[in-house]
Amino acid sequence: MKNLNMKIKKIEFEIRIFISFSIVIFVCVLSFSVFAQHPANVVVIGKLTGLSAQTSMSLGFLMAALITAIASVLRMWPGSVLTSRRMMAFPVQDDSLLVTGPYLIVRNPIYLADLIAFSGFALCLPFIGVLLPVLLYLHYTQLIKYEEVSLERQFKEQYTGYKKRVPRLLPNHRSLGSVSAGLKEFEINRDGFRHNAVYLLLIPGFIVASFTHEILHAIIIGLPAIIDWAVVHTRIGTSKKPNNNNIQKAKQERIHSDKKVFKDIIYAQCWEDPRIDREAFHITSDDVVFSITSGGCNALAFLLDNPQKVIALDMNPQQNFLLDLKISAFKALSYEELLEFMGVRESRNRFQLYERVRDFLQPGSKRYWDRQRKKIQRGVIHCGRYESYMRLLKRIVITPLISRRVLRKFFDTEDPSERAVLFQKKWENFRWWFLTRVMFSRRLNTLLFDKAFFAYLDEKFSFGNHFTEKAKRAITQLPMKENHFLSYILLGRFYSEEYLPQYLKRENYDVIRSRVDRVEIVTDSCENYFSSLPDSSISKFNFTNIFEWMSDDAYEGLLKETVRVAKDRAVLTYRNLLVFREHPSILNNNIRSLKKVAKSLHEQDLSFIYNNYVVEEIHKRDEK
Repeated sequence: MKNLNMKIKKIEFEIRIFISFSIVIFVCVLSFSVFAQHPANVVVIGKLTGLSAQTSMSLGFLMAALITAIASVLRMWPGSVLTSRRMMAFPVQDDSLLVTGPYLIVRNPIYLADLIAFSGFALCLPFIGVLLPVLLYLHYTQLIKYEEVSLERQFKEQYTGYKKRVPRLLPNHRSLGSVSAGLKEFEINRDGFRHNAVYLLLIPGFIVASFTHEILHAIIIGLPAIIDWAVVHTRIGTSKKPNNNNIQKAKQERIHSDKKVFKDIIYAQCWEDPRIDREAFHITSDDVVFSITSGGCNALAFLLDNPQKVIALDMNPQQNFLLDLKISAFKALSYEELLEFMGVRESRNRFQLYERVRDFLQPGSKRYWDRQRKKIQRGVIHCGRYESYMRLLKRIVITPLISRRVLRKFFDTEDPSERAVLFQKKWENFRWWFLTRVMFSRRLNTLLFDKAFFAYLDEKFSFGNHFTEKAKRAITQLPMKENHFLSYILLGRFYSEEYLPQYLKRENYDVIRSRVDRVEIVTDSCENYFSSLPDSSISKFNFTNIFEWMSDDAYEGLLKETVRVAKDRAVLTYRNLLVFREHPSILNNNIRSLKKVAKSLHEQDLSFIYNNYVVEEIHKRDEK
């Protein structure tokens, strides 16, 4: 019986993360369903002290933010003395006994941090939320008892003495006297931050909720870090401890994994303005146009200028499946049906329309889209990860900040100077500044998008500053109704069917439909594909902003190969969003920057987020 009891405790310890999550989910489900109509605990407490419900909620969420901040620091502190593998391993780790840093204050600082964090969270739930820290405390107590048996067996008198000196979970006056000694080893290193910052995003989440009085906003903002932590914890916890023979193999696997940037549709739409590319290119019927696929919109827009061929390339097969779907929709549907299927218009018939579209799909695309009913139902232009983030941005930042009436006034005000005054009065305030710093923080962006997007970005670069400045320019200086990029961000849709992207405009439908067979879709890297081409094959190159994801050497190497496959006087266009890129001086004989042209076009660019627009021309006759 004793052996059975120990086996049960062992299983409970090794699946502790799943039990903890189950407790949290159980209490949250009760709070948001059965007890949804009950006031939050902070409101009840506030009522006892004579505070209004609104004031109580604001103060309560701010208190929760403070409590969560304390818990986050305490949870990251063990990373100063513990590796991530030891912290997250599922079995008991008894290879060494740690008695430094936070372990001078309590024997289980991570559990204490969790209890503090969930106590703060419980303040914002109905009274049933009190169960959260209580149930977790009971669960953690069982885990600690099981762990102590192993540690006592391994370290005997050493651990017994440690138990006498340091309390199990709650610090006492004697252990608090060791805080200064423990702080001497305090640092937030990679292990501490990367693998224990589970509650970090809840801090800005609670601050946002103090304005909106919606705990859902705190959860939405905090959830990415929690999910990231759970995934990392599970992966590390279930992995085998590496030995000296397979460390190199693990490094190679990690490098290979890092290259798997694209695992879904990142962009359902192109977020680059094709008007300025078309103006830079001056496409003729003899031109072969190369373009990064992305959402496929711009590859289709280039057909308006009657090129000989458009080559749409992407390393992400899902992006190419998306372009194939759009091409097939042009072939199968009328203009009205196309807008309905794409998601411009409301529809309940997208599955029926898809049945007609799928007959024109390539086999790989057909297999993919047959499994993507949710994406089809949502509407093709809304199914990308970036578009989902834009909708989240609208829900959390735009909607609480700007009323529909004021937003409509911005769109109806044609005079930029009047919009600038309106922006200063109605938009540019502390809440806008703070929310953009949260939603465009480096931490949140690296959770939502692959790290490869930010590999060559300066560590000091501020996402928040960049996007607030660009948004201000778009709202106060550029035309708003015509700007389908801006309207999608602010409204979650295009302003009207009069102001659609070029490839979706009514007057362009017949032309594009008659030329879609000129699009060649390629799933490969630029380097590999170009190496298969003969010299002087392509006359126009639209690289979007892919050079930002490359090292300087890779960028230079691709440009050299581009010169080889380019025709004389071929034109290149590309953007700089986060990392500055222009051709290196070693290629001056073959590539000439058209800076005046680029500057003029950049000023007209409706896709307002880019820092720089580059137009360059190939001169092959100058080769030596």
